[in-house]
Amino acid sequence: MLSLYLFALLVGGGLLVAAMIGGGDHGHTGHDGDIGHDIAHPGEHGSAAEFFSLRTLTYFMFVFGGVGAVLTWTWDVGTILIFALAAVAGLGVAALTAASFAYLRRTDSGARDSEDSFVGLSGRVVVPIPNGGVGKVQVVRGDRTFELLARPLDDKSADMSTWKSVIVVEMSRGTALVMPIDDPLLQQGDLNA
Repeated sequence: MLSLYLFALLVGGGLLVAAMIGGGDHGHTGHDGDIGHDIAHPGEHGSAAEFFSLRTLTYFMFVFGGVGAVLTWTWDVGTILIFALAAVAGLGVAALTAASFAYLRRTDSGARDSEDSFVGLSGRVVVPIPNGGVGKVQVVRGDRTFELLARPLDDKSADMSTWKSVIVVEMSRGTALVMPIDDPLLQQGDLNA
């Protein structure tokens, strides 16, 4: 039985390490960036699909193998009792993992804000925006401060190097398109003019 526990520990541990090193952005991940969203029914968020995902299987194997190996080496009791304890520990951790990720998905607690969430925020220029070039602005969103690359929304704007405060009007591939906060178009509320 020790070889079964060691095999489960190595496979589960290897998958956990691969997920940590890989950052969860490779082909083996689910659409939410976690290890194997679900194998049987992609796109479904039922409790059975959550429980039988590659992620929960990974945690089960790691804990089952670890508990089984440690108890086999340190505790002189029957193999059936050790197997049962290792299985219960593995199932418990797998169930807790599935429930935790289901909660995070349901409440959007782990969701990242899109870059569109910067649109409409005001910021201050920290690196002047040269004509035809890119500068930097500092924007506060929630309780965090972000530095964004910034270009003017309109390349024909007058003397962008004097801008101190801007508003993010649009985001384009990680770069904020900005206007000065005192721009007459913003004052009128008509950006399409």
